[in-house]
Amino acid sequence: MRKLFLSLFLLSSLCTGQAIGQEPLTPWRKDPIFRRLAAALDKVQAIDMHTHLLARREFNPSGRRAPLLNRSSHPWLPFTIKKRFGITAQTDDWPATVAAIAAQRSEMVKRLGEHGYWVNHLDDAATEIALVNQYTHEGIDNKRLRWVPHATPLLYPLAADHLMARSPSHKADITEAQENLQTSFRETDLNSAPADLLGYVRFVDATLRRWQRQGAVGIKFWDAYLRTLRIADVPESQAVILYTKGLRTALSREEYLALQDYLWRHILHEAGKINLPVHIHSSLGVPPFLRTLESDVRNLEDVLADPKFFQTPIVLIHGGAPWYEIAAYLGMKPNVWIDISSLGFIRPVPEFAAILRTYFILAPEKVLYGTDASAYPTFPGGADVHHLIVSRATRDALYLALSGLIRDGVIDERRALDMGRGVLRENARRLHGWK
Repeated sequence: MRKLFLSLFLLSSLCTGQAIGQEPLTPWRKDPIFRRLAAALDKVQAIDMHTHLLARREFNPSGRRAPLLNRSSHPWLPFTIKKRFGITAQTDDWPATVAAIAAQRSEMVKRLGEHGYWVNHLDDAATEIALVNQYTHEGIDNKRLRWVPHATPLLYPLAADHLMARSPSHKADITEAQENLQTSFRETDLNSAPADLLGYVRFVDATLRRWQRQGAVGIKFWDAYLRTLRIADVPESQAVILYTKGLRTALSREEYLALQDYLWRHILHEAGKINLPVHIHSSLGVPPFLRTLESDVRNLEDVLADPKFFQTPIVLIHGGAPWYEIAAYLGMKPNVWIDISSLGFIRPVPEFAAILRTYFILAPEKVLYGTDASAYPTFPGGADVHHLIVSRATRDALYLALSGLIRDGVIDERRALDMGRGVLRENARRLHGWK
């Protein structure tokens, strides 16, 4: 009988000694309260609110800067690769190890099928459902793998030369977004953007409903990478003028942002009408073109305090990092939720646990489990290996945070187990209305 991958992680870490290929010992797992929580909660099948599991990128450790825990030096890698693929990692020759993983994965896919492989992977990760962020519905089964399409391309209906000029990254990302918007146009029998704003808004509304019919369980904005999260309240009359002008000539940066602000708020309101949660990337972007002030989660305050949007469920992806306490306060709003993805590879487990403690003290029922697992170029083994490691780190941080609250007399053990189940799955089920 196959045992859960996560349980094997825990049991192996409690053994004495450390062999090659075994996960390094971690002091928090020796704590009796931690162990009792882990024994109960490792059995809980998680709902992972934020992944890029189906993404494919080439391994390139020198390709870009990365947080320390997102590099090939991660000490949990050899153990994880051995357990999942039966391969002994060559830590002095990662390209050879990556090639061996790819060969073994191909054999597993041949035996199980591509979809069967991912079901098998999610079983190993103690994950019942993974929400996958991607442009298309391809590879999604609407059961174990559920779709969160990107809504950001809907903000780029017109030529965006002045926005692209800001950096090479802006040019690449906006080009990709507009290519995907063109695909959406073709899927609705349009050759290009409609001739007026009213027509474009009708297209946007129809697209949201089409995505929902295809199984979308949310939509995602990742505008913190490209522009400010400050979303002004632009009147429709001004947006009409800007859209018409933008069909004839390139809008200035300020004009385009104003048009986007109008569209952004419209989409947010429309998503609420059809009960489609809106996921907002609420942490910093990626260097070297990072602008911390623009990515600040506090920029969303005007929108999050506007009663027009109180019916729209809003998920703060990555928990407002690094403004965790602000995100915790925002999580006290009835329609705002806090996703903890990416913190498992940005922060070591003890620091991650301290962040969770902040969320728990203010908004314990609004915290959502997530990994942000993806095939990051600097991390060998692809999204599969990344997901397993971040899943374990996220559970460890959760149990460590809860055990600390027990020890400090804030909650008892029964309440800790309830909160743990909430984070792992029950809060997500309430958000989506899943029975």
